[in-house]
Amino acid sequence: MNKPKRKYGGRRDGVLINRPASDDLNALFPFIMKGRNESVVYFSEVIDVENLLAYIEAKKLEGKDVSFFELVTIAVVKLLRERPQLNRFIKGRRLYQRDTVDVNFVAKRQFLDDGAETNVCLRFKDNDGYEDIIRKMRGDISSAKEGEQGGDDKAISALMSLPRLVLMTLLKMLTAMDFYRGIPWALESVDPLRCSVFLANLGSIGIDAPYHHLFEWGTCSIFVCIGRIKKMPYVDDEGNITVKTMVEFKITLDERIADGFYGAKSMGLLRTYFKDPSLLETV
Repeated sequence: MNKPKRKYGGRRDGVLINRPASDDLNALFPFIMKGRNESVVYFSEVIDVENLLAYIEAKKLEGKDVSFFELVTIAVVKLLRERPQLNRFIKGRRLYQRDTVDVNFVAKRQFLDDGAETNVCLRFKDNDGYEDIIRKMRGDISSAKEGEQGGDDKAISALMSLPRLVLMTLLKMLTAMDFYRGIPWALESVDPLRCSVFLANLGSIGIDAPYHHLFEWGTCSIFVCIGRIKKMPYVDDEGNITVKTMVEFKITLDERIADGFYGAKSMGLLRTYFKDPSLLETV
């Protein structure tokens, strides 16, 4: 990954958003609500995935396998491109816009209680399309499951080898640096909590989705937990009850980057992608 240039007086990881005078109340929010976890709004979306599963089967017949989680990731990338306010973060009481979509998640090397885990950090640029996203995901997941130690694993191991007092002092220094300009590139580039969105595919281990907190460290403004695929009762507009294949998404959002109305409209767009998965091919 090439080292991005830092603009004079700014950060490498985002462009400062200067709010208009009419938006003074929202500009005040980072001073009133200083942390992410006092600024969160929660969304619970139960989405019909029957069309998405049918799309996966159709792709198999074409000899083009694609997984449920890959399609969810593509949908998230497409959503953040079309709803750019979701791809922002607050740091140093200021609002910044990213120019890439960074999606992180944890890959378990072995499905055991004590199985090792590793972080997968994916960066998608504007010219990364449907096939590019799938290829990057498979490459990074394969490396993780084969036990290759990533840069973040090495950095964490190095930090945890330090005496507690040294580690605490270092983190205080880095926090102060991050408030104004960002942390050193060597650490920033391997930090899994510096991303647009963190995904947790809990359905892959057969459990329902909980709400997850946001981390105060880093720049992650959205956490998405994905539940298991299951049959659920569905009531249509005419009041008819049927059984459909559904998945519940639990989403935690820092409302300082986008208000609840913007977030709710974005969730509607996500449902549209799942209703017509062919839309994901033009991510």
